[in-house]
Amino acid sequence: MRRASLSTRLYRRVLVLLALTGLAMGAVLYSVASREIGRASDAQLANASRLLYMMMQDELTAGVLAARGKGLGTGPGSASDPLLSSEEKRAFHASYDWCMFAVFWEGQPVAQSGWGAPVDLVPRQPGLHDFAAVGDRWRSYGLPGRDPRLLVVVAERDAMRKLSVGPVMRKLALPVLLLITAAMIVLWLTLRKSLSEVERLASSLSARTLADLTPLDPQDWSRDLGPLITALNTLFARLEQAYELEQAFTDDVAHELRTPLAAIRAQAQLLGKTAPASAGEEIGRLLATVTRANHLVGGMLTLARLNATAVSARSIDVHALVADVVAEAVVNLPCDGIEFTVLPYHVVRWQCDPASLLIALSAVIENAVRHAADGGRIDIAVVRTFDHLVITVGDRGPGVAADDRDRLLRRF
Repeated sequence: MRRASLSTRLYRRVLVLLALTGLAMGAVLYSVASREIGRASDAQLANASRLLYMMMQDELTAGVLAARGKGLGTGPGSASDPLLSSEEKRAFHASYDWCMFAVFWEGQPVAQSGWGAPVDLVPRQPGLHDFAAVGDRWRSYGLPGRDPRLLVVVAERDAMRKLSVGPVMRKLALPVLLLITAAMIVLWLTLRKSLSEVERLASSLSARTLADLTPLDPQDWSRDLGPLITALNTLFARLEQAYELEQAFTDDVAHELRTPLAAIRAQAQLLGKTAPASAGEEIGRLLATVTRANHLVGGMLTLARLNATAVSARSIDVHALVADVVAEAVVNLPCDGIEFTVLPYHVVRWQCDPASLLIALSAVIENAVRHAADGGRIDIAVVRTFDHLVITVGDRGPGVAADDRDRLLRRF
């Protein structure tokens, strides 16, 4: 399987980190919201107890509780002297419908809301307390009066606090999701932008030719790519040194072989004139072998020359270049050897490297001259279209077998 791109792998890893960060943020938000709502609820309990204490001020001023404490009344909560009227209870319930209340005098209940937890389970101490009743967890606040014998307690279920957290989290969920989504998009664009320099480096290397081993300028690339640029420049230096050694070796070998091959050819031709007729066939094979060796040496020189050529494209007259190669080939042919035609007759300009094109044309036209029949004809056509140039060389020779055509572009 093909591995995912570097940007995709980085995006996945950072996305996991972003998701974990989002979950952590959600947990922190939930904790903070729960704590703040708890504090607000505790403050509401205190406010409710103060409101209840204010609603009892008339009865407290009239000394109802003190009279009950001395046994002068008809008993706690008697109908004749209620501490809170039904209208006051309804008013309290309308203001604080989420909590219950109980009033204690000397630790004994003298009034209660009539709903919520049983009064016997309500804590009878000042301040905040947690207790369990009717299958729920409760939170209470006890407010002592001016008379220390009086205690006003207001309580609410913990479930009410959790219900209060829910709407807050739902309101926060959409902004957090939008923030995470925006962060994902910005993250992806940032990664693509950051890694675009790697793509630019790849494009720069792909546009080079085999002979272009110019070192990369570290100033053109970011500091993060510095080690890669240094490694590439080191590799270019090693390749250039290896190419120089190979070209020097090939060039030296080719030049050194030309002299003994020329001597062998001269000796073979001289031997052919003096040797008996029976040796003519062997001498012919010897001359053919020397010719093949000369072609091989020529190919080695061409290869060395091509590898040493620096490619630089410019606008040239392709028709004039073809004519020069043809003129050079005609010089070495007999007068009635081969007829050349080059079409069209007008100037054909093209953006290319003239040295490389000259080497390629020389090799192809030399091949056509070698395989064309004596007194034959070679037709060369230069066809330019909008986006490419085609040079066709036809020699009317025996042709190349279909099985061998794949080998045409190999060396020698």
